Amino acid sequence: MLAELRELIHSAREQVARAIDSGLAALYWQVGSRVRTEILRDQRAEYGVQIVSAVGRQLELEFGRGFSEKSLRHMIRFAEAFPDPEIVSALRRQLTWTHFKTLIYLDDPLKRDFYAEMCRVERWSTRTLHKKIDSMLF
Repeated sequence: MLAELRELIHSAREQVARAIDSGLAALYWQVGSRVRTEILRDQRAEYGVQIVSAVGRQLELEFGRGFSEKSLRHMIRFAEAFPDPEIVSALRRQLTWTHFKTLIYLDDPLKRDFYAEMCRVERWSTRTLHKKIDSMLF
């Protein structure tokens, strides 16, 4: 019975962690999308760099380093790399933010989509994803 109870606890913890990570991925995409469209106006304007930096400092003070300028830049890149919210919604249930952070820096959209789909279907860990990218599986 103790083994079954342990399994229930582990399973519940895993489900909660997945739900939290899925929610964070949705939040990060929304933040990146808003900053990209409303501050940067879908461009990489020089003035926007200063604004993103200022916004990042303010958010970091209030919400911690997960919202620093560097983190905001990841979020903006996320919204650029995955512009379709429906695709993000489908993928965020199976991929973690760490998966997305790796995928968003692949410049070739076809390559990015390939690795995202492989992660989803094969349930790759981020470590496996890095290994597959390094081995040039695509």
